[in-house]
Amino acid sequence: MTLLLNMRLLRMNSEIKEIDSAILFGESCTTALATIVESDKSPKKRDRFDRIYNHIHFIPMDQNGIMLLKMMTVPNWKEKILARAFSSDIRLKGYGNFEYDAHSEGTYFISFFDGDIARLIRFYEGISLYKVKAAVICYPWQVDFLREYLKGRAGLKAVKMDAISQALGIN
Repeated sequence: MTLLLNMRLLRMNSEIKEIDSAILFGESCTTALATIVESDKSPKKRDRFDRIYNHIHFIPMDQNGIMLLKMMTVPNWKEKILARAFSSDIRLKGYGNFEYDAHSEGTYFISFFDGDIARLIRFYEGISLYKVKAAVICYPWQVDFLREYLKGRAGLKAVKMDAISQALGIN
């Protein structure tokens, strides 16, 4: 069973004016894939879940999800991960024609360490439209999901979760 936190719940007892992110909890990455597939069936693209929230972080309900949630509590966690994953000379500065984190030697890269399936959808649409060479860096437990979703459109590079958690100072 999945739970997509809604804007009203997130705003409760907070001073946040606008919510652009959500967390999708699921039993396994199969839940994330099923969510994307069902959303793609929507006759109106503007009604898809990834158009409601700019960022939807998929969190599996297991040890990997617990660690991912811990990482997300580290201040400036996403920037720390990206700085560790990509050298500054290949990082995207500003905006590109589609969603990606780095570009090197004709290959566009995105980090999926945050489990952001909304960004992944935009990345997939971009590499499919522009027909460019692409790669996704991820955790080993995300590989099967990404392989099935990306259908060979991008290479995959798995990095152990321990390496990322250590870079963030988490035991």
